[in-house]
Amino acid sequence: MKQGLPLTGIRVLDFGQMWAGPHVTQWLSVAGAEVLKIETTLKIDFMRNVGIPASIPFSERTANHGSAFASLNYGKKSLTLNMRMPGAIEIFKDLVKISDVVTENFGGAVLDRWGIGYKDLQKFKPDIILYAGSGYGRTGPHSERPAYAEIVEAFDGSSSANGYPGGDPNTVGVAPWMDAGQAMHGAFAILSALYHREQTGEGQLIDAAMIEGSANFLGELIMDNIMNGRIGERMGNRDKIMAPHGCYRCKGEYNWVAIAVSEDKEWQALCKVLGYPSWSRKPEFSNSLSRWQNQDALDVYINSWTRERDAYEITATLQKAGVMAGPSLGPRELVEDPQLKYRGFFVENEHPVIGKLQYAGLAWRLSNAPPGNYGPSPLLGEHNHYVLGRLLGKSDSEINDLIKEKVLL
Repeated sequence: MKQGLPLTGIRVLDFGQMWAGPHVTQWLSVAGAEVLKIETTLKIDFMRNVGIPASIPFSERTANHGSAFASLNYGKKSLTLNMRMPGAIEIFKDLVKISDVVTENFGGAVLDRWGIGYKDLQKFKPDIILYAGSGYGRTGPHSERPAYAEIVEAFDGSSSANGYPGGDPNTVGVAPWMDAGQAMHGAFAILSALYHREQTGEGQLIDAAMIEGSANFLGELIMDNIMNGRIGERMGNRDKIMAPHGCYRCKGEYNWVAIAVSEDKEWQALCKVLGYPSWSRKPEFSNSLSRWQNQDALDVYINSWTRERDAYEITATLQKAGVMAGPSLGPRELVEDPQLKYRGFFVENEHPVIGKLQYAGLAWRLSNAPPGNYGPSPLLGEHNHYVLGRLLGKSDSEINDLIKEKVLL
């Protein structure tokens, strides 16, 4: 019989903003934790205004229409607290007493200024876990610098290594993968802290630096420089060893296929699929090294073959022959891909304001747990009465007074 979600019973107070902060707690929420997103109408999370459907007139757009926010905060609850008011600080402290984790990714020591930093929280919740995510960490000469993913990507060397030979540095250019990377590190750190608390009864302050998380992905480049004095060169779609290796134009206006050949056996399989054209028997393509040294010419020939064929057709044919290949998909093709459909990766849900949405789900499955918590993202302040009434035991009249006093705002 299926058991409950693994983090059922864990409560998280989430100050996370933008992408990196909410993405950490998104995974905790999907796994069953109750995540209370603490917001305010005085400074709305930027993501609430991103991705508003074009069909909604500007005059009707609200903080509840952002699809970007919906994709990062599904299954959570929203509480609007005006943290400038002493009453809001007291409410937060009461919530900490019945919670397990606090998360934030402010650009400085904001919680300390509010009097609810880690040392303050320990006074009334000794085993609390505080996750503090930032661009450069909470210590060191850059600790007060705010940072977006693109800035960190440039700072840590990723942009320098990304781009075409002889060209300029480039960011990855997709959704900020630095934020996503820190979120995965953050979720792991929080789970580790929860396990540690289970064993020892001790809480933790987690100081997570995006720059350190992203630098983990550059291990090979860093080691090569330290050991050999080499500076990683921008390679575009090329590889340091494999050839052919790249994205090749296919039939149709925007269709491409990725092909990667790692050894002579795969090269021979590719040539067999191509029908052993005369160019494939040229001396400059006879072995892995010579193919790598003559990639420009090789790519011209392969492109002449792929341009006449469908990307999915090429993929199926080459994969069957033992050659690694795959279509370069856009967002729509990704959603409609039969493999991801079969695994139920995209989860469909009905948002009360935006309407029907499809979410990208967890990248793993548990054999003995139900599907994750994929409820719709919360409306701004939607759960004020639930949090203050059911969790903290305040009456309707007390809650109304807090609204009048602009504590709930």
